[in-house]
Amino acid sequence: MDSFVVDFDKLNDYIQSIKKEDLILDGHVSHYLNPDYIVVLRANPLLIKNRLESRKYLPKKVKENVEAELLDVCLIESIEKNDESKIFEIDCSEKSPEDIVNEILMFLDSKNPEYGNVSWLEDYFYLIE
Repeated sequence: MDSFVVDFDKLNDYIQSIKKEDLILDGHVSHYLNPDYIVVLRANPLLIKNRLESRKYLPKKVKENVEAELLDVCLIESIEKNDESKIFEIDCSEKSPEDIVNEILMFLDSKNPEYGNVSWLEDYFYLIE
C-alpha cells in the first residue's frame, strides 16, 4: 500500500523532546500522538477519489482512502483514543484553506467540541465494495 509503519512511542518521545511551543501535526495518525486537540478534516468521498486518481494513486489505495472516509475511520479512532472534548470535525469539501483555518482557530478559542455532523454513507454507500 506504499505506507510506512510508525513507532508511536518513539515519535511521541521525539515530539516531546523538540516541543517548545505549540505544535501542529498533520496526518492520518496524529490522533495517536497524545494531542491537546484533534481536528478531523473531512471531504466528500468523490472529491477524495478524484484527487487521488489524478495523483496516480493505485486503485487499491484510492479504494482504501474512500472507504475510510465513508466509514468515519479517522473520527472513530480519534474518539476511541482520546477525550471527546478535544475533537472538532470540519467538512472541508467546499471550503477554502482560509475558511478552514478560521474554523480551527474558532474551535481553539472556544474549546467547544463538535463532531458527528458529517455522514457520507447515505449518498455514497455504493462506493463500498
